[in-house]
Amino acid sequence: MKLSGAVRFALAARAPDEVLDLEELTLGVASLGKPDLDFARVSRELDRLAAEVADDVTPSSPPDRVAAQLGSALGGRLGFKGHPGVFSAPGSSYLDEVLETRSGLPILLSVVWILLGRRLGVPVEGVGFPGHFIACIDAPGARVYVDPFHGGVVREARDLMDRLPSVPRGVKPSDAARRLLEPTPVRPLVTRMLTNLKNLRIDQDDHEAALAVVDRILLIGGEQAPEVRDRALLLLHLGRPTEAARDLRRYLVVEPEAPDRDVVEQLISRTEES
Repeated sequence: MKLSGAVRFALAARAPDEVLDLEELTLGVASLGKPDLDFARVSRELDRLAAEVADDVTPSSPPDRVAAQLGSALGGRLGFKGHPGVFSAPGSSYLDEVLETRSGLPILLSVVWILLGRRLGVPVEGVGFPGHFIACIDAPGARVYVDPFHGGVVREARDLMDRLPSVPRGVKPSDAARRLLEPTPVRPLVTRMLTNLKNLRIDQDDHEAALAVVDRILLIGGEQAPEVRDRALLLLHLGRPTEAARDLRRYLVVEPEAPDRDVVEQLISRTEES
């Protein structure tokens, strides 16, 4: 029996952090847009793309050279890069559509680099830089940052740090700031991917779609109080007050010192009166 994308995502999300399958989870996100998505077909397309550029990349080269080769192959030859319109398109968060259009959100293009890098024998990792997800070639003793959204252009660590408001130009970055340039583990990476999609669906007033995204955020990220509250609010929008009240009560259990406790309690009272 073929498992649905939702079930496959739920099963993949239950794995221990050290063995989380980024490809399976990213395809589980894509199944939000296409419930009958053929995961195997998308994986074969990744295999095909990797084979197409395999001769252009020498994994044993120095990291800066490998970064240039990948940029030329993925951003140049294959044409993966972003454009302003992707930020208002749900498909920019779906791997199958990103592979088809060769464009997507910064985080999805970074995931393409990661998944193709694995097939090419290159250690590519995602980097959850604030406001703009990037990637890096994470070779032993050296790390080269690249921006897949801009075709794979190399970004210097110093320049990235200078973009942070809390790190004035010319000031040595703090250890906390430097951690922003560490590779992002799979679980927070997928959570960020889903959060982008949730915010877009809410902006579009597509509450049903947003609710499905929140359900996946709770699967991958655990019982996060803000997400429990947001699910309740979405349920209210959809005219499901009993379920909403359940989540609102759960929110106050998970977040007993919630700053919006009074407002939430009022919402619970209203749902019980309706």
